[in-house]
Amino acid sequence: MPVSINTPFHSRFWIVWLMLSALLLPLPVLAELRAALSANVIDELDSVQLVVRDLGTRQSETPDLSDLERDFHVLGVNTSSQYRFVNGKAQSWVDYQISLQPKRTGELIIPPIRIGQQSTESIRITVRTLSADMRRKIDALVFYEMELSSDSVYVQSQLLLTRRLVYADGVQLYGGQLEAPVLDGAQVFALGEGQSSVIQRDGKTMGSYEQRYAIFPEQSGTLILPSDSVTASVRVADGIAIARKTVRVGTQEQRITVRPIPAEYPSDQPWLPAIAVTATVDFEPSPAQTVNVGDTIARVLTVTVIGNTGTSVPPTTLTPNEREFRIYQQPTNIENETFGENLVGYRVETVNLVPIMPGALGVPGTTITWWNTDTESVMTTDIQRRALSVTGASIADSITAQAPTANVPADGTQQLGGTVQSNANSLNIGVVLSALALLAVFILIRRKRQAHPVAIKPAPLTGAGRRPRSLQQLIRSTATAAPLTLRSELCAYLTQATDGSQVNAVAEFCASSRVARESMAALDAACYASEDFADQHRQQIAAALKQFDRLLNQAPKTEGTDLPHLYPR
Repeated sequence: MPVSINTPFHSRFWIVWLMLSALLLPLPVLAELRAALSANVIDELDSVQLVVRDLGTRQSETPDLSDLERDFHVLGVNTSSQYRFVNGKAQSWVDYQISLQPKRTGELIIPPIRIGQQSTESIRITVRTLSADMRRKIDALVFYEMELSSDSVYVQSQLLLTRRLVYADGVQLYGGQLEAPVLDGAQVFALGEGQSSVIQRDGKTMGSYEQRYAIFPEQSGTLILPSDSVTASVRVADGIAIARKTVRVGTQEQRITVRPIPAEYPSDQPWLPAIAVTATVDFEPSPAQTVNVGDTIARVLTVTVIGNTGTSVPPTTLTPNEREFRIYQQPTNIENETFGENLVGYRVETVNLVPIMPGALGVPGTTITWWNTDTESVMTTDIQRRALSVTGASIADSITAQAPTANVPADGTQQLGGTVQSNANSLNIGVVLSALALLAVFILIRRKRQAHPVAIKPAPLTGAGRRPRSLQQLIRSTATAAPLTLRSELCAYLTQATDGSQVNAVAEFCASSRVARESMAALDAACYASEDFADQHRQQIAAALKQFDRLLNQAPKTEGTDLPHLYPR
C-alpha cells in the first residue's frame, strides 16, 4: 500500500480559516444559513473548502449536495456544532465543512445548498488550468497501468484484466483502491487478493499495487470497461516551494470485441470455451475389488476446466444398461478457484450404482466437447468405459417379473391394513411357473433337512456387512427400516434360519406363501427399481415372516428315530 505521510502545518490555511470564522460569526437574533469559500480562485487540481453555517440551532441535518456533483467531486463532509452562553445571551450554530475538487476549469458556480427549509446563496469560483510542465510532473508521480490479455475474445470465454497503480514516495491515497469493475453483460471474478510490490519505471523505484480479474462476456458484440478513479494527494515542486496537490487518478475506458460462437463448433454440443478441460473418474469401492449384487458403488466424475467457471461445464449423462444397474443421482458440486493467472472451475458429479446381476458389468463412458481458445480449434475430452466385477445371484429378473404385481394382491384376499381387489387372471404365466419351481425346490430342501438334521452354524455376515438379527428384531425393522437395510437384514435372518445359501433361503421364503412371494417382489422393486415400499408392504412382509417361522417350527426335526416298545402291545 502507499506510504502515508502526514500533511504539514500550513499557516496560510489557518489564517484563511480564522477569517472565515470571523465572517460567519453568529448573530444572536435570527436563525440564518450562511456559506463561504476558503478561496475563490484555485488551480485545476486544488481542492476548496465550502463552509456552511446554520445559525440558531444545535441539531445537525444531512445537506442536499446532489447539485454539486455536476461540476465538483465531493471529497468529504465534516459536521461540528457550537454553543455559547456569554453575558446572559445564548449562541448556537452547526458548521458543515465540505471539501470540493472541480471537475473542469473555467468559471464555475457553486449552487445553493439546502438544509432543512433554508438555502444558501450561489457562489462563483474560478478554476485555472495547470501548466503543461506541472501536469507532466504530477502524472509522473502517480498513475494507473492497465493490461488486457486480448482486445477480442469469444463469448463466455476468459478475458484477463490486470490493473496496476504506480506511485512515488510521498503519495497519499484517499478512499483506498478501486473496487472490482461492475460490467453489464459480463461476470467478473477477482483472481486472488491485491499485491503490493516495488517496481522500476524510467529508472526510478516506485511502489505498485496490482489487482487481477477474470472477465467472462455473456453476449457477443462490444464490451465496455468504463473508466474509474480514486483521489490521491501528491507533493510537487512549484517553483522554489513544495506544494501538495489533490489529484484524481483514473483508468481509461476500454472497448473489447466479443466474438460469437465459431461456425465450425458442433451445433449439437453445449458451448464450452476454455484453455484446457480434463476429467477423472473414481469409484468407491475400487473397480479392482469384487462387489456383490445389491451393493452400492459410488461413481465420482470430476471435470476440471482451466480458463472458465465450474458452471460453464455442461452436465454429463450416464446411461448404463438397465438390466445391469439401477442408478441414483446425487447433488452436483460446483467450485471455482485461482490457479496461476487463470480461473479454474470444477464440476463434481456423483452417481450411486446398484448392480442387479452378476458378471463383468460395464459402466459406459462419455465425451465432453469444448473449444480451445489458445489454438482456436474443437477439442474433446474422453471419459473411458470401466468394467466392474460383480458376484451373487441375479435379481434383475425378479424385479422385471415381480415388481408389477407387488401392489396387486389376489382377488378377494383379506390383507393386513385393508382389502385390495385385483384380477388373478392377469398373473403372468412365467411367474406361475417360477412359483411352482420354487415350491418344488422348497419341498426337496425340506425333505433333505428332515432326513439329515445338522447343527445351526454361526450366523455369517451379509453382503452389506450386517449380522442377522432375531425374528422379533427383524419384525420391528419391517416397520421403519429403509428398503435396502431391511433386505440385508431379511437375507441374513433367512440364511441363518434355513442353514442354506442366501439364494436358496430367499427362494424357500418366497415359496412358503403367496404373500411372502409378493412382499419380497415389492421389496426388491423398492430397492432396485425406485418403487414405493408402502406400509401395506411392510405389514405383508412381517406377516409372511411369522408364517414362515411357524412352518419351520412345525416341521419334524427327525424321521424314524423312535425307540421300540419295551413290551409288545
